[in-house]
Amino acid sequence: MAARWVLEGPTKLILGSVLIASTYSLVVDVGLGTEGDPWVFQVGAMSGKLISILLYLVLAHPEFRQRDVATLLLRRALGWLAFWRLAGDSPERRKQRRSALWILACGYSQFSITCFVWSTRFVDTAVSAIIVGAFPALFVVLMGRQDRALGSRGRYRSLTKVDGVTMTLAFGGMATVAWGAAAAVDLEGALWRTLAGVFLAAAATTGGLLSAKSFKWGVFRARETGATGVGSESALVLVSYAAGTLLALPLIAGMAVSTGWRMPNTGFAMALVCGLVVMFPANILFIRANLSTRRLSVNNLIYAEMLFSLLWLWMFTTIDVGSPTLVFAGAATVIVANVLSAGVGEWMIGKANRRRGRNPVHP
Repeated sequence: MAARWVLEGPTKLILGSVLIASTYSLVVDVGLGTEGDPWVFQVGAMSGKLISILLYLVLAHPEFRQRDVATLLLRRALGWLAFWRLAGDSPERRKQRRSALWILACGYSQFSITCFVWSTRFVDTAVSAIIVGAFPALFVVLMGRQDRALGSRGRYRSLTKVDGVTMTLAFGGMATVAWGAAAAVDLEGALWRTLAGVFLAAAATTGGLLSAKSFKWGVFRARETGATGVGSESALVLVSYAAGTLLALPLIAGMAVSTGWRMPNTGFAMALVCGLVVMFPANILFIRANLSTRRLSVNNLIYAEMLFSLLWLWMFTTIDVGSPTLVFAGAATVIVANVLSAGVGEWMIGKANRRRGRNPVHP
């Protein structure tokens, strides 16, 4: 039978997540217009995402409405409220405090987008984008370590040297695209401003990295509730996302109020729609892909998000690209990295060996 190379299910899910998430920049550009406040837009987008998560959980997972399950999840998700009660170090209390730490980490990961917004006020947006773009590689490393800790019986394949090379290539390509889009990165000015911008961008990256803790929270809660399978685990990860969003929303709303809450009603409505049809679908596809994949390097596709974002902006707005040559070079690098990480190299080697009558090479 002729050898065929096909995209695996998790790869399709990540690709779908990237295509949906890449429209975020276009929606922001249109929604903000010339009068909008990014803080208010973020309040609307996160509110829309929270509404869609709650609707999804209620409609698609009725088992979570059972009283014992709902009580357990509520106690775990809101355990941070009783974090100060350290007396009586019972196993149940230890679980509550551990769950509280993970939910607080998820809350920070949802709030960390504000660190990226702040960083662009101190350094060039391209610099911030390059630093924040390190998130997928760090996320992959942390997920791999967590998987062993969770005892999921080797759900994920061990990261190989090829995975490391492809992740480095993909990040380098994304950084080149960001640099080329900005034409020239300006780091002139006071040293403290540069350091502040780099620190805030790194803080945003840390927030993205901490989102991996949501996966750990979801898997543990699935075991507690007896809900097994990727579907239930991904839904429970969404529960942690919802709890984290509830923690982050007051902080972001406070920033919006402090800047005057400048946003037309149409812009705020577009932000809500963005949360409903962009942020939520992208999140659920990303979660399901990472819970079902055996190749964590599939996250290299996230670096292609900037390419699609620039494409939509170029097609529907008046965006100016500083250096098309750098953008195309970076895009080609990202594509090559993803082709390699998708296993095409292994497929080609196996096909060549079959033609010669040899055994195919396995990873």
